[in-house]
Amino acid sequence: MFYSSRIIYALLLAGAVVCGCSQREDIDDTVDNQETTVETAEVVFKFQTNAPTVSTTRSAEDSYTHIQGTADEYQVNNARIYLFDAPSKLFVKSILLTDLTRTGTDANGYVIYEAERVSVPQGTYDIFVTANTSRFISKKTESEFLADIDSLTYVRGAITDISKGIVMTNRADDNNNVVIAKNDDNEDNVVSITLERVLARIDIAKGSETFELTDESNRKYANVTLDGYYIVNLPKYYYSYRHTAVLTSMEIPAWSISENFGNVKDVNGYVIDPDFFKKTIDASGFTNADKYYENFFGDYSNPNAIAWTSFKPVTQDPQYNTLYTLENCTLAPAQKNGYSTGIIFKARMEPYNNVYHLGADGNLELIDQSRYPEVLYYFNYKFYDSAEALASAVGVNAITPNSLDLYQAQKFEKDDDGYHCYYTYWVRHLDNLKPTVMGVMEFAIVRNNLYRILVTNVSGLGYYELPVNPDTPDEGETYLKVVINVKPWIVRDLTNVVL
Repeated sequence: MFYSSRIIYALLLAGAVVCGCSQREDIDDTVDNQETTVETAEVVFKFQTNAPTVSTTRSAEDSYTHIQGTADEYQVNNARIYLFDAPSKLFVKSILLTDLTRTGTDANGYVIYEAERVSVPQGTYDIFVTANTSRFISKKTESEFLADIDSLTYVRGAITDISKGIVMTNRADDNNNVVIAKNDDNEDNVVSITLERVLARIDIAKGSETFELTDESNRKYANVTLDGYYIVNLPKYYYSYRHTAVLTSMEIPAWSISENFGNVKDVNGYVIDPDFFKKTIDASGFTNADKYYENFFGDYSNPNAIAWTSFKPVTQDPQYNTLYTLENCTLAPAQKNGYSTGIIFKARMEPYNNVYHLGADGNLELIDQSRYPEVLYYFNYKFYDSAEALASAVGVNAITPNSLDLYQAQKFEKDDDGYHCYYTYWVRHLDNLKPTVMGVMEFAIVRNNLYRILVTNVSGLGYYELPVNPDTPDEGETYLKVVINVKPWIVRDLTNVVL
């Protein structure tokens, strides 16, 4: 029995805005498989979020920092409720709610929406909800429904237009065994459900137009300007309802509503994406043959093949570029460049009065900028205009391209914009604060998280060639009145990134 003061909370996951799907669409408001002789009752469904628990402990589940987001990010245009009989797991009814009104924002910053009452049979239900999509999935059983809705795919891995709203769904284990029954006092019954996005958001900005590089004695030896960036390993497949598991190996679990559709466990707990178990320890064998990734890192050893994204102008308040993408997770030992979502930064490098030429007398002499060559060699905070000058500085007879790494030297080629170098950054979900130990869910993308990346410093010269090494480490009728709250973004603040 539900009363107006009793709220059943359920977490909803966010789905995709742009989908390439095979399911049929049905715009009927209701689909009812229940006998019409069951008694009626009144229920108010409130779709809202729980306030985050305040804690000083960082976890894979929550950063304990949240922002509301933009109107496009939290708008709810429609919500479809799927009711399955809890004891038998058989489908009973689906209701499409389109008359939604934003009623305000609560003290925690959660945006609230409300819908008019609609009728459903009384019963005990497992409830699933999707929002911002008219897609109707007709399946007789709960398990068939979950398998069908999990087959959805995105057309693209990087999503920039969310003007029509982000599709949202509930965490499937939080609205099970919900009793909908008639109240003796004719008051509205209340069931609360939380909306959460399947999409993650990535913000990128740079804190300075130019970064100065200094040596161990704090003497300046070069300037670096970040000209653009490119995001790699953006997945295109997703689970509509978030999947989780406790894992110590690549053994695929038997998906269970009670075990695999809720919160991430504290020990060895993972969020699972559709390709999770294909991402083995040997990342070098992954070829992206099924096109799981957009911008697959293994395809971009040639930087000229990349369409670089420009930064917004640097201001006192960081101006972020924003895009949205899907979950991308794997087992801790397989968190490698071949799988993890990363950012390649393209930079322009300028030497600072430290370019040397090997003179006829065998001595190294400083040259001015007008004499800088098409190819520069770098070693120990200085630059050289030829391989011969570099060899003299290193103290060897000759330097070959294959021996540059041996002496920790680099070569930079000039183009119309100057000398370029490259930096890579792999998006971190949870820092275990152990620089040499790979943590569970340390490098990952998880739905409804906002990964805000602000580059605040550059500590050294980047790669002279773009490094591509894959192995580098969700009897009768009951009246429902729906209130919807949209969960704020969980912020993964990755500011103060040093390249």
